[in-house]
Parts: sequence; structure tokens; C-alpha cells
Amino acid sequence: MRSLVSAFPPQKRLDIVDTSGTNIYFPFDAFKKHHQYTLPDISISFPGETVTPGDWQTISMVVEVKGDKGEDPFMKDDNSSMHVRTVEQLAKNARNLLLAHGFLSAFVVGIYGRTVRLARFDHAYGVVARPFSLDDDDGARVLQKFLWHFVHPVVGHRVVGSDPTVMPFTDYDREWVKTQLSALKPKNWEAHVGELEKGRRVEVYDQRTGRCVPYLAYHLVDVNGRLFSRATMVWRAIEDTRVWKDGKLVPDPNSTRQVQPRILKEAWRQLVRRAETEFYDRLESTIPHEEMFGLARMECGGDIGSLELRWWKRRNSAIPPVPPADQPADLPIPFCSTGRDNALANHFLAPTVDHVPPFAFPLPYPQHQTYSSRLENSTRMHHERSHVRIVIADVGHPLTEFKSSREMVAAMRDAIEGHRIAWERAKVLHRDVSLGNILIADDADEGSHRGFLHDWDYSNLEPIQVDSSSQANAARLTEDDEDVSPENIEEHKERTGTYYFIALALLRMRPGTLHQSYHDLESYYWVLMWVVLRHTACHREGGLSGDALCVQLFGPKEDISSAPMKSEWLRDERKLIVSGNEPLTTLVDRFNDLVGLSQTDRFDLVPRVPLTHSGVLALFDEALAMEGWPENDWKACMLLEKPRTTVPPTPILADVVPGYPIHSEGRALRSKTASNKALTVGLPTVPSGSASGSHAPTQRSGTKRANEDHESAPSGATHSRKRSKASAMAPPPAPGSGSGDAVAGPSGATTSEGRGQRSGSRAASTVSRQPSRRSSRIEARKEKKASGSDSAR
Repeated sequence: MRSLVSAFPPQKRLDIVDTSGTNIYFPFDAFKKHHQYTLPDISISFPGETVTPGDWQTISMVVEVKGDKGEDPFMKDDNSSMHVRTVEQLAKNARNLLLAHGFLSAFVVGIYGRTVRLARFDHAYGVVARPFSLDDDDGARVLQKFLWHFVHPVVGHRVVGSDPTVMPFTDYDREWVKTQLSALKPKNWEAHVGELEKGRRVEVYDQRTGRCVPYLAYHLVDVNGRLFSRATMVWRAIEDTRVWKDGKLVPDPNSTRQVQPRILKEAWRQLVRRAETEFYDRLESTIPHEEMFGLARMECGGDIGSLELRWWKRRNSAIPPVPPADQPADLPIPFCSTGRDNALANHFLAPTVDHVPPFAFPLPYPQHQTYSSRLENSTRMHHERSHVRIVIADVGHPLTEFKSSREMVAAMRDAIEGHRIAWERAKVLHRDVSLGNILIADDADEGSHRGFLHDWDYSNLEPIQVDSSSQANAARLTEDDEDVSPENIEEHKERTGTYYFIALALLRMRPGTLHQSYHDLESYYWVLMWVVLRHTACHREGGLSGDALCVQLFGPKEDISSAPMKSEWLRDERKLIVSGNEPLTTLVDRFNDLVGLSQTDRFDLVPRVPLTHSGVLALFDEALAMEGWPENDWKACMLLEKPRTTVPPTPILADVVPGYPIHSEGRALRSKTASNKALTVGLPTVPSGSASGSHAPTQRSGTKRANEDHESAPSGATHSRKRSKASAMAPPPAPGSGSGDAVAGPSGATTSEGRGQRSGSRAASTVSRQPSRRSSRIEARKEKKASGSDSAR
């Protein structure tokens, strides 16, 4: 591989390093305990740079190598554990690349003996190209072409798949952030600059004004580590008030505005769901600013994917683009200012919310909105995802980082009040009350909320009398995302809620059960139990300690075992004692009774009493008014201290065998053989195939992979699409060979959400499938047998 890139210009040459013996951990240190290391066989640098072994920040692509062509997992239909684990190796490395760099898509290469597979992953799908052999006359040439085009992206400043609205921090960026924070001195700011080398400059599209606003994201607060998911990343960030001058960012001499820390969130929403910005618009247009108590407030934000789709659609319309006179030929992305002089950037600031850049879209398909399944069927879009960024004015830290338990309880109380206001005043139901969605406010002013509720992208809007702006936005966004009937929207929505905190009735899913406000109130109870069991000195009367109780209560990973465990927990007459903390002990006990009385059981003599906001708030107010709250009673959780050293022995079978499309009616069809025709049915003339995965741990033959990351892996069928030949560049001729046509880069489709979010409709899926009940049971047994727990995910 080094010989293939030796003829590249120095500024485009790749450093190719053997890292097969190097443990490469999750890209962000704060989350290493949640995800174990991987060992990619070969690591590839960014153009003109070098690889630092073990550091994802210096790696742009990885190569996994097996010794025999029979280990190619995509030519088999037996779904053996070996092939499942090989697919997981590819998927986990792709996940790490996507998160480490903010990539829109990531490429990984598999070499099986002399057989080569090129794979592309984004947060909705994975696709694998048809294989080629290094023994063929042009095999090495094809791989060389792929690497050449990888370092010559049509859009973006680094490699194919990099986000043109993102720039990694430079040394000057890091120093500027430190200077701003040292002047502001926000809470714990010194601890937040420990990984500035992993920060990034990010353009936030504000759909209210049509402008793009640059922010410097300097500290990762939270991350969803699942590959095929919303992939939410939450950062602390400050606005970048500098201006471009002579190709560099310099302080604006005319600016007197003082930046303030903000929360920057980016996620990949499911297209059949409303953009989170729409919920913030409803809240802030309905509730007066002074009454936005316990609720996060949006400073700016928008759906980049929807904007890009509008722009892309006009590319094929009859309206000819009109390029501005000062547009440079190498402009990476016209609606953002990344890497451009400030005067030019201002030229592209959109004047209206419906703005579309006045020149041609540079790619054949959008990249901030996944598009793979629609290439085969334009109506098959329910698993596609769109890239959203928002900036929240309220800044906070997790519930699990309280100093005193009273601080944590006060924050939860105010978040419950915010939930009440949102529902009663704006008819917005959150539907995903969870640990990560309740924050303790940093440096709360007197009279302001001590905690707040955020993350509204799984919420629901009920009609209200005055909502013309929201209706207009809804119509516009539906048009941006293409027309989907209301029936299809409801059919293909994933059911909401973070699994550990889902209400008992929603786990049981009896006929006619709909998500109501009292289900969210019950979720607050399970969040409280999670924090108390993990981070206070507590025990059950005459029984287990908090850590053991946490494993018992939150250990089950499927409805059939989780629902009975929660029910049994509520009925247990033994009191949970928080040592030296009578107020918290009382709150937990009374909240337990309130939730228990809200459950329905035809054999109970006590009538059901639904949970209400007033009833729950009264419990919290009474507890907060009590004397005896201890100071500094936070306790570290020890459940993740012991790393796993073994992997479960039983793999989880994928719902779909590699190489077979999922049909729109009924279950996926399995065949005895995976013919080439089956691999390419209905696809363009690009050499491409199918990818599949499962939920088994990654383990390579031998012992190398025994400690690798144990995450859910993809499951589903894949499709492919043709890569653009928009660039006129060509790779250098290979030694001893003539030039050839550019190879098409793969793109495509597979699978569904990970376990952390409840699966939605059981209706037939056109692209991907959720794990079966049998798979879930096997997974629960598998994790129980493992030597460590992964419950924190």
C-alpha cells in the first residue's frame, strides 16, 4: 500500500502504518470506560500528515486484514460468528472515525487474502463494494485509484466524507479558546480544556435567519456511541467572533461583544421526525421568555440536511444557477464561511430562511442528509437521516456530577416544572426523559432554574389555537424532506425513550397504549433511582448495596425481563436507605409509592392513581424543605472500573443474511446462496454489493480481539450508489501500467437504531430491521455471562 501512494504529491501522500498490535481506545477519554479499545490492522493518515499509533485524531481510514479469501464475510450466507465479528470490526472502526472527526461518512477497507472490499458507513447505512482481487491485472490499480480519489474530495478540505463545515482546531484556535475562557472563568473551565486537541470549529446553520454562525466546540459533554443512530454529540462551545483576513482567522477589531459558553448539539434525525428546532420554536413562541423556567432555550440552529436538499433539488430544476462574480473555483461549500475570507463569507450569508445558494450544487447527491435507500426507491426514506445542529443558551452539567444530592434533587425538580410548563402551555410532550436530558445549571442566577430539560428531538406536538409559525415551518420542512403521508410517518417512527428509563406501561405495550405525560413523570423516578443507586451510599433494608441493586434493576435488556423487574422493584416493601440522608430517603420512598399506585393491575384492590405534575412536584418540594441534607455526598460509581477481559461465547444472529435485500412486505427472504445477481439487484452500474452485521462482539480468530469494543453492530441489507466523477483530477499512472477509469466510490444503506432507544413500529421495513425478540434474549444472556457490565451506555 505504501508503494501505491509513493507517486502522490507530498501534500497528498498518505502515511500507512501497521497498528495491529496497538490498542486504540474510544476517541474521547471521558468515555473510554463505556467503549473498549479496537486494534485496526493498518491505519492511514490524513493527506501529507503522519499517523500517531493509538490516536484516532491522526487516522483518516483503517484497513482490516484476514489471511484467506474465505474470511470475506460478505460472500457467505451462513452468518457464522466469525463473519459477524469481521463485520463488527469494520463497523466499530467506522464509528470511531465518524465521531473523532465529525465525518459525514467514513471509509474502511477489508483485505481477505488477496480479495479487497471497500466499505462506506454513515449514521444510517453501511455499504460494501463488490470485491476485486490484487491478483488481477488491474487490482492494485483499482486500490490506488480509490486512495487517490479519497485524498482529492470534490467538497471538503481533507478527505472524501469529511464535513466541509467542520475544521479541526489549530494551535491558534486552542490558545484563543483558552484566552476567552480564562477571562470569563465559567464553572470548571480548566477541566473543560483538557482535550482541546480534539476540538473543532463548526458552522451552525440558523434556519431562523438563514445565516451560518461559527462556533468553537472545545469540550465534549456527551456522545451517543452507537453507529446507526441519532449519533448525538453535545459540546461546550463559544461563538467564534474572529474574522478572516489573508486566509487566517484574526480578532475582529470592531467587535466589542463578549462571548459566552454555550451548549452545541448535533444529531442525525430520522426524516419522519420533526427537526428539534421546530419544538424550540413552539416553546419560545408560546411561552414568554420570563416564564421559560426549567427549559433550555435555543440561541440558533437548523437542519443542514434540509437546506442542502433544497439546494440539491434545484440542481435538477429548470432554474439555472447564477454564480457570483467573486466565487473562487475551489470553494468547498458555499453557504458556510469555513476557510474563506470574511468578506466572501458574508456574501453567502442567506438573507431569508428559504435561502438556497445561487449556484450549482457541487455533488450528485446531498451528504448532510443520507440518501442511499432513495436511490433504489424514491419513497423509501423512513430510515434516512438529516444532519441538525443547534446551540443552546443554557449551559449545565450532568446529574451524575452533583456536589451534594440536594443540588441534584433541586435540578430534577426544576426540570419537572419545565416539563409541566412545556406540556400545559405549549402542548409539547418530551417523551424521552432520561439521565442525559436533565442538566444541572452552571452558575445559576438567583431565582433562575437550578436544572433544566433539553433534547426535544423525540418530542410530540399537540395542536394549539395559535401556531401559525410552527405550521408554516412544518409544511416547509415536510417539503424539504420530500412528501411522506401521515400514515407512513407514524408507521416508521421509532418508538421513543431511553431504555433504562422507559415507563413500565410502555415496556408492556398493551394494545392502545399511547405515550402520555404521566409516562414521562414515571421516567423521572427511574432517572432518580439510577443516580441514587450509583452515586450515593445506599442499600436496601437488610439487603444489597446500591451498585448491586443498580445491576439488578437496570440489568435486563429486553421487555420480557425488564418490565417484571421494575414491577417487582416497586412492590418491594423493603425501604431503600440513603445513609445519613433522611430527606433523600424520604423522597425515594414516597416517589416509589406514587409510581406504584399509578400502575394498573386488575388483581390490585387499590385503585390506580395517575401521576400528575402537581403530585410529583409536591414530593420534591417537601423533600427540599426538610433539614438534614448532607454536603459533598457524591460517590463515584464503581460499576465500570473493572474492564472486560472476555467476550460472550454466543454470537447474535443477524436478522438479515448478507447479500439479500429486505422486501417491503413480510420478513426478509433468505436464500441458500448469495449470487452476484442478488448482490447487485436494482443498483446502478457501480461495482457494489451488500453489507450486513449483527449484535455480537468483535472477536478475531485467535486472541487479538478479546478486549475489543462490545457494541451493537449493524443488521440489515444494503444498497449502493454511484460516486460522482465531478472532479477532473486523475491519479498518477501506476508503475508499469497504463491509466484507467476512476473507480466509483461506494455509498449505501443498512440497518437501524441501537438498543438505547426503543424500537418503533413492527410494520414491515423496506430497508432495515430491528433485532428480533429471540436476538434480544440471547443478547441479555450473553451480557449476563460477560465478566463486566456495560450498563452505563
